[in-house]
Amino acid sequence: MNTRPQPGRRRATARLAALGIGVAFAVCAAELAARFIPERKQPRTELPFFRASKMPLNSFGYHDYEYPVKKGKIVFRILVAGDSFSAAEEVAFEDGYPKKLEFYLNSFGRDKGAIYQVINMSRGGRSTPEEVRLIMREADRLKPDLVILGHCMNDPEDWHGAGRGYLNRLRKKCRYIAFEKPKGAVPSFLYDRSALCRLILRRTFNARTARGHKHYFHRLYSDRYDGWLKARQALRDLGAFSRSRRIPAMVLLFPLFSYGIGDDYPFADIEAKMRRTCEDAGLRYVDLFPLYKGMDHVRLVVDPLRDPHPSEIAHRIAAEALWDELTREGMTPDGKRQGKDPVFPVKPPIRR
Repeated sequence: MNTRPQPGRRRATARLAALGIGVAFAVCAAELAARFIPERKQPRTELPFFRASKMPLNSFGYHDYEYPVKKGKIVFRILVAGDSFSAAEEVAFEDGYPKKLEFYLNSFGRDKGAIYQVINMSRGGRSTPEEVRLIMREADRLKPDLVILGHCMNDPEDWHGAGRGYLNRLRKKCRYIAFEKPKGAVPSFLYDRSALCRLILRRTFNARTARGHKHYFHRLYSDRYDGWLKARQALRDLGAFSRSRRIPAMVLLFPLFSYGIGDDYPFADIEAKMRRTCEDAGLRYVDLFPLYKGMDHVRLVVDPLRDPHPSEIAHRIAAEALWDELTREGMTPDGKRQGKDPVFPVKPPIRR
């Protein structure tokens, strides 16, 4: 009996062996190449991270200068309410846009003798409805002449009641999580020993997380999400409050810097939706995206690896945009509205 393998079978076996050798060679070459690709490592956790020092609480309960409750006759008072972007805890106190705006107004616009106070009531984690309620509540006590609502992309988040469970489920679905080393003996061994394995796992995680984050923010602005419906109603309430009390109100729209500020910005539709919502509510707004567009987003954040909050540069640009809008549109005593009547008549301050 002939036990020698047939020629066709020998050729198939040779092809499989060659394929196996080729695959092994390709994997080894990829592993070697992966070892020359620098890994993006997070900073060592034991290194100190210097957060900017905050002012102590003033008598109003906010991290700001101590202002008298009673407003002087020549004082023009502005209230700022927002979340962590407006609280500006990651930069030096005087570098946040509320204090920059106060500096600009007092330094370059004192023709009529007004003294400008910009009281920052912002705090991290607040939603749009909470910020609007704060403005309405403090208006009776602090008697503002103008209010500014700082808006960040996550402000529709509703963490109260059933909303907390929904957001936790949505974050899990959208992979709103940090990277973790794979568990199990074999995956952990491969991750520790193979640069190719680490490269594939991290790049896959980054791609899935980026898609998940984009989906998460778009879900926050869905007309089916209660948090967005509440935020939209709060903006309408602010517009009605502004008109009834004759207190000008303005919304400052911050983009997210983590995805770059260019033509491929993934949240342009959300920015457009916010602009339409402000217009429908009768609110003025300053959209910062056109001012940041084209800039390296690394310059606009505190720390690209750990902290995507606005840097001193981003805050300065925001303050300059507000100062230009307020003075150009005649919304301050020293402003000039380019030949038009002011939106709200501003009386010149009375000198003592």
